[in-house]
Amino acid sequence: MLSGLAPGKLPAMFLHFLYQWASLIALVGTATTALWRGDWPERSGALAMIIAWFATPLVQNGLQRFGVQEGVMIVDAGLFAALLYVALKSNRWWPLWACGFQAMNVVLHMAVIADAKIWAWSYFIASSVFSYLVMIALLLGSLGRPPRERRTT
Repeated sequence: MLSGLAPGKLPAMFLHFLYQWASLIALVGTATTALWRGDWPERSGALAMIIAWFATPLVQNGLQRFGVQEGVMIVDAGLFAALLYVALKSNRWWPLWACGFQAMNVVLHMAVIADAKIWAWSYFIASSVFSYLVMIALLLGSLGRPPRERRTT
């Protein structure tokens, strides 16, 4: 059974709150821009972010208020690995920034492991900020490229 699912309940994070809708709207806007204007690095980054966004609520423990969310940490580490691959294989600047911001997200999980007294709200806010910074890096990297149909290769 998935840890985010309680009997008869939706996963912990599927569009119940305004911040979830804001995150989804930001992701859709960023991913659409990356898919429209980008090449393989932007498309790969967008796909990895989409997968991570939808995987997170499936592994999140909605009943847990304190301590690290192990499933979310694994998803975040997977997104970091995907962005690191894109950063190492491409000649773009944005994957380096996105990878750095996502690394901070993973480090945040490790900080909660090291000190479980970190306030849950701080953990949530910092994780959200780093997630938005990853999306902003992809968005700016995508906007800096001409649309594929006008590009001469």
